Amino acid sequence: MKALTKSMVCLLIVAIGLTSCEKFSVLKSVDIDHQPAGQNLLNKTIWEFLSENNFHANDSTNVGLFGRAIEHAGLKDLLNQQDASLTVIIPTNTTLRAFLAGLGYASVTDVPPVVLKNLLLNLVIDTKVRSFDLEAGKNTAFVSLSNDSLYLTRTVTVSNEYVLTVNSSTTSNSSSTSVRTQNLEFKNGVGHVVNNFTHYIGKVNFPDEVDNNLVDFLSDTIYITKDTYNQNGSTANKNRNHGNLLETITKLADATGNNANFARRILTQFPVRQPSFNDRIGTVKLEMYFHNITGPANLNFYEDQNVDFNELTVNWNNAPVYGPVPIASINITTALRNTWQNVDISPVYISALANGKTFMNIGSSISADQTIGFRTKEFEGGRFRARIILNSPPVTIISPVNNNPLQVELAQKVKAITLNELEFSGTANKNITYTITNSPQNGFIVINGLPASINSSFTQEQITKGVVKYLFAGTTAATDSFTVEAKDFQGGIYDEAVNIAINIR
Repeated sequence: MKALTKSMVCLLIVAIGLTSCEKFSVLKSVDIDHQPAGQNLLNKTIWEFLSENNFHANDSTNVGLFGRAIEHAGLKDLLNQQDASLTVIIPTNTTLRAFLAGLGYASVTDVPPVVLKNLLLNLVIDTKVRSFDLEAGKNTAFVSLSNDSLYLTRTVTVSNEYVLTVNSSTTSNSSSTSVRTQNLEFKNGVGHVVNNFTHYIGKVNFPDEVDNNLVDFLSDTIYITKDTYNQNGSTANKNRNHGNLLETITKLADATGNNANFARRILTQFPVRQPSFNDRIGTVKLEMYFHNITGPANLNFYEDQNVDFNELTVNWNNAPVYGPVPIASINITTALRNTWQNVDISPVYISALANGKTFMNIGSSISADQTIGFRTKEFEGGRFRARIILNSPPVTIISPVNNNPLQVELAQKVKAITLNELEFSGTANKNITYTITNSPQNGFIVINGLPASINSSFTQEQITKGVVKYLFAGTTAATDSFTVEAKDFQGGIYDEAVNIAINIR
């Protein structure tokens, strides 16, 4: 019975598979240990499959773009190793294209190869893992080839005991995604296809709350101009507008299948301008008044595509492209009903201001099956509308400890920044933020795998998590550097720029 149950996994794979029966034909045997999704795949490497037929240009496989990304990143040889035993998370064409668009890239070839390589290596682990290899209900962590974590989880439902999920972990802030087609066995490993792009995002703690009675600063308030939510699911749902309601809500934002009909995501817009106190900005807080909270959930905030939208016509189909990575998060519980809460969005607001933006779109969502909502500007004449609070910087409480050159091996081209290269003291690691003021010229700084630019920021805690890395883009020994501005959680700014030298040998 056990073998028969497992064989149903492969039958299900073909039923929901990404291509024709010719591609993923099922063997007659019910012996799961010898039953891949398609016998013909066992004779191919992962690379051979991804690249065949001109990267599946004229079939319905829908994974050819991932093959082109692998080629552009210089990873063809890795996935073509005959004797390897790999597990690869394969995003569909639509998934990968949307993710790259969210990063500002129009095509795969626009992405710097070293940046793309680091991202894609996070989708590969050096061991073969099929859904039936995993213990049910256990979240298993693996070290990916980017030296970051990748989580695989098998859960059991009434109708399917082999539901496979990627990056569903309470120990990271990664966006989880369910596997749509699993256990594609190749000569050199196994592939799992996903409809949502996922990569490792290290979980960090929230900074301490500022005691305004102990800190002297000036403040300015900017009020929200547009607030709504968009709904996924059926065609009717996707075309529905919610721009004049008294509350904007989110739930099940990443849901697929029938559950997508319940998916809702909040979309807001705020003006971007200089503060009235005409001074440097210390902190920027986004505040909202929560009302509808059905249960606990982690609410993530995103900077969405910077295009204007009509609040009374926007919907799931025509909304600005959703931001790819959270800019802030807050843990919501029912105890927060009818209270003001805030998150720090200083880096993205200051960056928007420096880049000449006149407004910014901020989306927010939860993946849990709860409902979280806050009051809109339409409720009670706007008395509880969301707002942004700008504060001037007080005297800083931090001071430098370490500032040493970063040593990068030429053969590796990648090195995580540690506290040996950059460290301040005076408060907890979660309370110290670094903002990039000059970027490296011969490589890239990436934070959680995503390329950083001037005005991007990271915390000292993120340094300790190993998610702030330098990627060298050259081929011969060189030097490089970048500079940062150090700031404490109260908004106090260290008065000297900090330069981090880089030696590539």
